[in-house]
Parts: sequence; structure tokens; C-alpha cells
Amino acid sequence: MPTKAKETTPGFDKSTMEAVQQGAERTVDMSKDNMEAWMQSMNATAKGLEKLSGENLEFAKHTMDESIKASKAMMSAKTMQEFITLQTDYTRSMFDQFVNQATKINDMTMSMAKDSYAPINDRVTAFAELIQKARAA
Repeated sequence: MPTKAKETTPGFDKSTMEAVQQGAERTVDMSKDNMEAWMQSMNATAKGLEKLSGENLEFAKHTMDESIKASKAMMSAKTMQEFITLQTDYTRSMFDQFVNQATKINDMTMSMAKDSYAPINDRVTAFAELIQKARAA
């Protein structure tokens, strides 16, 4: 007489198999969400670096233009006092601009880091919530 095929794997009942399947599906979904978060993070980083690069290029152009203008003015100075005054004014101006630019770059970098980390942080939070739910069950 033929034997009836079992619906479950030996040692596992149907509810255990369903739980394993649900766990596998959650793992796949979580991996997909993690990859999406990673891509969002990398895109935010790339955009931030592009902005930083553009800002640095603009500042370099501005600095070069200011240097040329100041050099021409200093070369046309009629007295040593006028030359020193022009050179002092230029140096002070460039220092102030450098400090302002450094502050701006720092702010842009912090913003980029925040934007880049946000998707990863969301995934870490989701995983922590999942662990908390599992502990409570």
C-alpha cells in the first residue's frame, strides 16, 4: 500500500515551516531595503562632494582674480607706504575670506555627512525596532 507523502519536513511542523519562510522573506526584504539605503547614502555623498568641489573651484577662481587685481594695484603704487597699505589690506581681506570660506566648507561638509548618514541611520533604527519586537514576543 502506498504511503501518503508528508506535508512537512521531518522534525518540523507546518507552523514552524511557515515561520522559517516568513523569516526568510523578512530577511530578503530587509536586505533590499538596506541596499536601497546604501544607494541613497552614496548618492547623497556624491551630490555633496560635487557641491564641495564646485564651491572650492569658485573660491579658487575668486582668489586668483583678487590676487591679480591686488598685484596690479601694488605694482602701480607710487610710494612704499602705499604699497604696504595695499599689501596689508589685501592680506587682511584674503585672511577674512579664507576664514569665511573655511566656515562655509565646514557647514557644507557637516550637512553632507548628515544627509549621507540619514538613510543608514533609518535602517539601523528599523533593525533595532525589529529586535525590540522580537524580544517582546
